[in-house]
Amino acid sequence: MKSGEMVRLHKVSKIYGIDEVQINALDNVDLSIHSNEYVSIMGPSGSGKTTLLDVITTMMKPTSGEVFIEGVPTTKMSNTELATFRGKKIGFIFQTFNLLPKLTAIENVITPMWINSVPREEREEKAKSLLEEVGLGDRMHNRPNQLSGGQKQRVAIARALAMDPNIIVADEPTGNLDSKSGLHVMEILRHLHEDERRTVIVVTHDESIGKQAERRIFIKDGKIVGSKGDGKKVSQLD
Repeated sequence: MKSGEMVRLHKVSKIYGIDEVQINALDNVDLSIHSNEYVSIMGPSGSGKTTLLDVITTMMKPTSGEVFIEGVPTTKMSNTELATFRGKKIGFIFQTFNLLPKLTAIENVITPMWINSVPREEREEKAKSLLEEVGLGDRMHNRPNQLSGGQKQRVAIARALAMDPNIIVADEPTGNLDSKSGLHVMEILRHLHEDERRTVIVVTHDESIGKQAERRIFIKDGKIVGSKGDGKKVSQLD
């Protein structure tokens, strides 16, 4: 494990199916993502980018190979150990928001802290602070059905930050948003990277979103087929 690596995949493969019918969703992938990098993973539908995301975030174990998160080998952990580990190390932002519909905005943000036994006063204070940080201080007692798509995604971002993870993973974060809301969400992700020094990984098929990262990783047929950018923001015109 090299110094400064937040994520490392070593010869990772993921095979679906049995006997004669098998699909190599990931094929011997090597990948390193370093501290405070802003990376986009891009590829067409069926390229393997969703499987790659699931493996990076330890939501799915590879068929073979090793996955390290902040230097910790994860492939031999139990599912219970992995759930606890990723809950503290990785913040998730989903295209479909994944908010609990019966809970208010602040209750949704509190949930991961409650799961991880953060004291009640501390979790309520932090949830309020996070919602104010994403511009929803006046909406914290609204339920998801009382919020716009952009507001829901900002609640999801606040929830992703609840356990103060070093790694933020966003899966098609603007896919269900109008262009104005999408721009706002991307501004927040840039802030998390540039000002808060977090590692940000965005999975997208949208070229305009992918280009906002410092490094773009291209995947096709389960293989990493290219990378563009070297730690400096990739030009919007390239």
